Amino acid sequence: MDNEFPNFAALKAAKIENIDYRIVVRRGARTGSAIVIAPHGGKIEPRTSLIAATIAGGDLDMYCFEGLMPESNRELHITSRNFDEATALELLRTKSTVVAIHGRQDRDDLATIYMGGKDAALVSEIAWRLGEAGFQTKKDNHPFPGIQDSNIVNRGLTGKGAQLEVPFSLRRRMGNESELLKRFCGAVRKAIEAFDAGNDAPSSIVF
Repeated sequence: MDNEFPNFAALKAAKIENIDYRIVVRRGARTGSAIVIAPHGGKIEPRTSLIAATIAGGDLDMYCFEGLMPESNRELHITSRNFDEATALELLRTKSTVVAIHGRQDRDDLATIYMGGKDAALVSEIAWRLGEAGFQTKKDNHPFPGIQDSNIVNRGLTGKGAQLEVPFSLRRRMGNESELLKRFCGAVRKAIEAFDAGNDAPSSIVF
């Protein structure tokens, strides 16, 4: 985007917290190494917060940066490689399993989730689980590889994570169809569980 903020400091200087934007942190009931984030949540990329919160459930950590303005919330978009909000960075420092939920425009593809991020194993696991649940994914040859070291999804303990770019039409459907949302989030959650297996406490979320 041509006129987006270059970093969080520039956004904070121009906008008012809890009026134009808000930062939502929900700490999970279990002390796990996984976190689900939506750095363009609220009205910036609609329903990404909903998806992140549903995946996290009540026991995984969740972070959302949300647009609250009546209109033009895309103005609050800080590209992932420049997203440096301090609360997010602090949370990620202790997390080895990082999943970022984003929203993309449909273009000519209303259904495919574009997979990115540097954690190839986690990306493959999520893609496999989503495929099992009836969703289409694409790991290569799309505009959102998410492989820059500075990308917020790769700022965790291991320096790598998994990024999901969900098309607008699919996000809209998930906002209106609870079973579709549950199936999508359940598939992603199963993949996260496989990578968060070092935790002693089992998940309390049942899909």
